[in-house]
Amino acid sequence: MGLMVLGVLIGTFIAHVVCRKLLARWVLARIQGSEKLSAVIRVVEGGSGLKVVALARLTPIPFGLQNAVFSITDLSLPNYLMASSVGLLPTQLLNSYLGTTLRTMEDVIAEQSVSGYFIFTLQIVISIGLMFYVVHRAQVELNAAIVACEMEMKTSFAPGSQPSITSSTTFCNKRTIAFSGGGINIV
Repeated sequence: MGLMVLGVLIGTFIAHVVCRKLLARWVLARIQGSEKLSAVIRVVEGGSGLKVVALARLTPIPFGLQNAVFSITDLSLPNYLMASSVGLLPTQLLNSYLGTTLRTMEDVIAEQSVSGYFIFTLQIVISIGLMFYVVHRAQVELNAAIVACEMEMKTSFAPGSQPSITSSTTFCNKRTIAFSGGGINIV
């Protein structure tokens, strides 16, 4: 398991640094047209950034897209690595468990017992069901954080109100609120 965590850390580090150094301008140009991705960036740069990164790692969103989006935020590298590792841990544990279970499948087939097949099938069904549940909960939480940020941005820019940098914003980045000039812009 230690080797698995080390591999996750190294892979995440390399992907983040490469995206940040080589692809930042390209990613910014592509994201400017997407309100959803802009909202994700605002949420990541706000108070719940670690939670969003960890939850995003549980979703079926391609990691390449996640790495690109997260690399242009102001989330520090150690925090990004920690959140990514925490978010990837359940999936990696499930993959390891399924891998060890499939190795023992040879024993189940050799025994040809009904109870062995039943237990093996039950383990697989429970694992897959748990995976779908975790992914669903992560998507719900991520969407809730994005909606909260969008609502916060809309109320911050209500007619007659001035954006306040001193107010404590829960989800959105203060830098975004301060410099957006009355509209919802990306960083």
